[in-house]
Amino acid sequence: MTKLMGLGSGNNKLVTNYKELYLSASSNTGNLLFNYALEQLIELSGTDVRWSTPAEKINQMGESLLIPMANNIGRHMDLEKSGPKIKDVEVPVVVMGLGAQFPLDADFEQAFNLIPDSSKTWLETLCSKSNQANVSVRGKLTHRVFEKLGLGHKAVPLGCPSHFLSNNKNLGQLLQEKSKSLLQNGIENKIGITAGNPAIANLVKLEQFLISQINNFGGMYIVQHPKDLICLAENWLADLTEDEINMVQERFFPNASSSQMHQWFRSHAHTYVSIPQWFRDISKTDFVTGTRIHGCQIALQAGVPAVCLHIDSRTKELCETMQIPTIPARDFQKAPSMDQLLELVATWDWEQYDANRMDLAKKTRQFVEDNGLSPSSHFQSLVS
Repeated sequence: MTKLMGLGSGNNKLVTNYKELYLSASSNTGNLLFNYALEQLIELSGTDVRWSTPAEKINQMGESLLIPMANNIGRHMDLEKSGPKIKDVEVPVVVMGLGAQFPLDADFEQAFNLIPDSSKTWLETLCSKSNQANVSVRGKLTHRVFEKLGLGHKAVPLGCPSHFLSNNKNLGQLLQEKSKSLLQNGIENKIGITAGNPAIANLVKLEQFLISQINNFGGMYIVQHPKDLICLAENWLADLTEDEINMVQERFFPNASSSQMHQWFRSHAHTYVSIPQWFRDISKTDFVTGTRIHGCQIALQAGVPAVCLHIDSRTKELCETMQIPTIPARDFQKAPSMDQLLELVATWDWEQYDANRMDLAKKTRQFVEDNGLSPSSHFQSLVS
């Protein structure tokens, strides 16, 4: 058996302030989704091991480690310092979902050179923990990083494990039917918007447009990150400074008073620590869009058409690997239109989406079995 070295699902944890949420779900609740996905796809003996768990304790357990990871390769993170502590781990280690985060259109060689040397050493250590290809990566770009390190044979591009939460083999067919109906009939219920980041100043107009669509159609503003939006969504105002609150108001709600903005968050914003509840709530919407890939992914898995507005290499790479509807956020911002998004999902090649999804599912099962892990009955039902 194997232990999950991650966050766990975040379920059954009561949170009353930002610090408690951070400890149970990290700074981005989207991370809960792929943690939860691996709990559903792989037979595990426990989820109680964390990135900081001492190697001595892990070695005493004597079970292999499965580590969910995200956009952890890039200049923004020193894996030796902040990543999972695996240097002295003696049991087999498998990582799934690892990705590189570079600016869009960045020169690969320059971006690679900005990755800390200590992170590159950590990746080499990771690959030495198994005789098999023991790293599943988000796509071709991240695989290129491993090739540059001479480790291309130890990594397999498979997208994100959350791609297989639904065991519907014809998920794309369902999404196609709903997408065509949306184009013909319009949004009849409500929409979901995956909230962005007020710190990204050059996408402020985009976020203002997305917020206006909730005002037009009704719906949910799903907040995953950062701290200021989470605290506003949960009304944890004591955890924010006045300057932090003012920045959100100035950038996202320039025509609203402070009290109007707070009331809007109370009426529309949601932050989830329960993936099943997130799944159920998002399934009641007609359409989802925004800059968060996992907010869009859970919608698709729930059978709701979605478009990810990608902002960097990490979101673009995942969308390309899993063939999720996507357009560049910067391009969309120039002339934002809900009709454009509905047209995109209605004309998307959902048949190819299904074929690609099943191909990735089979390759993922092979990767799992090659590393001595046991696919769950849920996962087997998808690929059988």
